Amino acid sequence: MKVKFCGITNIEDAMAADRAGADMLGFVVQPGQLRHAPPDLIAQARRVVRAVTVAVRLDMNFEETLGIADLFQVHRVLALDELESLASFSAKFILYAPASREGLEYVKYLSVVPNAVPLIDSAVKGIPTDLQTAKRMLDARPDSGLGGGITPENVQHYSDLNPAWIDVSSGIELRPGKKDPEKMRKIVEAVKNGSDREKAVRHARALRAFFQG
Repeated sequence: MKVKFCGITNIEDAMAADRAGADMLGFVVQPGQLRHAPPDLIAQARRVVRAVTVAVRLDMNFEETLGIADLFQVHRVLALDELESLASFSAKFILYAPASREGLEYVKYLSVVPNAVPLIDSAVKGIPTDLQTAKRMLDARPDSGLGGGITPENVQHYSDLNPAWIDVSSGIELRPGKKDPEKMRKIVEAVKNGSDREKAVRHARALRAFFQG
């Protein structure tokens, strides 16, 4: 299972997240947002981190970051014509899908964009994700990421659903826009150790089935 830390606003946090073991770093390049990061921060980060960089917007104006970021995230529900237009890009996308009844249907439509994967997240900003609904959405799209209210204290509840990755922003902060290295370390440790435990359990089950068969 991968880990994405989002809302990176400075190079120090990008490097700290990379040292902690994050697989993806999200930079909100949409102007006017609380955790806004200028596009040149992504270029700077790519020179010093191994993690995949993600440019995050609410709209689809990615022209200034197409040659800079590795992936692109649109963090809102898109109309069908908008989804279809993304399929013409050579870039790869992460697309927000709200954990709700409507989101369960919407996540199925995302298959029209073969170069995109869903991020299942809270349907209401500031409210933790409905994990029961998220589980049904993950059953439909097991390649999805999962976010929305994750902290070091509750990350196990999210990783137990076995998403492709978990996505954390405010849950690893000292204050808005400033990350906490210790919280990042705890998140990565919990997720990676959990993944190892899952592999060990699957391996043990496979051995039992082999010998009992």
